[in-house]
Amino acid sequence: MTWDDEVDVICLGGVAGTLASAVVAVDADVEVFVATSSAPGGTWLGSDVTDAETLDYFAALTADLGPVEPPSVAEVPMRVVQEAPRDESRGRKVATFFGSRLNAWAAQCLSSPYGLLHTRVTDWGTTGMRTLEDKPVQVKIVGTMSLASGEDAPSLIGWLCDEADARGINIHTDTTLDRLVFEDGVVIGAMLNTPDGPYALGARHGVTLAPAVPAGDTAVVADAEDVQIGLVSQTGSRFARVEVLMAATPAPVSNGPCQDGPRVTTTLRDSRRNRSQSRRGRKVDRYPPFGE
Repeated sequence: MTWDDEVDVICLGGVAGTLASAVVAVDADVEVFVATSSAPGGTWLGSDVTDAETLDYFAALTADLGPVEPPSVAEVPMRVVQEAPRDESRGRKVATFFGSRLNAWAAQCLSSPYGLLHTRVTDWGTTGMRTLEDKPVQVKIVGTMSLASGEDAPSLIGWLCDEADARGINIHTDTTLDRLVFEDGVVIGAMLNTPDGPYALGARHGVTLAPAVPAGDTAVVADAEDVQIGLVSQTGSRFARVEVLMAATPAPVSNGPCQDGPRVTTTLRDSRRNRSQSRRGRKVDRYPPFGE
């Protein structure tokens, strides 16, 4: 396949998913191409897609989900999160994997205008967190949104556009997907419809698709001065969703007589570990390798 150009990740479809995914990628020094589109009654692949291989690929990812409501206008999803155990949040320990949750999660994302689909699962910028029900979630932080009192509620879409502009991300609003390009069953790029004709674009690390539907009113209202915007997913899932994240209220700290002992022990252990690591002087990569 001869490409007109090649980037790391192609982000196509609805504004919320494409811009959030692009911002996270650029912050990880990943080269992106972004094309946004929306239409009432729009779909994940867009009305222009008739290629059998592309349609079969998407159908295979959703075959086990049963009937799923198409994306429609909805409020911005909100979630209260808390820190995961230290080893889990740093990737040293993998949270218990529940395969049965993946189908339910995929269905939630497919029916949301804030959902997105990655053709390749990547772990750059991912942090393990926990919900109030102590269920693990994988989060890629897009940024922090200020909810200043006395002002109108900020728009998620407006905020994402500002974040993309601050990073110099070029947004194409006149380009749509014609078909995905495969090699041995793996997505390696996309053929795009542009005002100048077909455009073959290679993707070294996959394509991100978001439903091409209007997000509607994206005002963010929360009982907090600041909230984080994140891409939330489940371990092992190709699906994610743009959500507003609020920090859980910390539990009261006990002042019992035995409180200091374990804390001092942990501090000393961390100190020894830090000295050991500094002596080894190992090189640390900026972000993990891309995964399948």
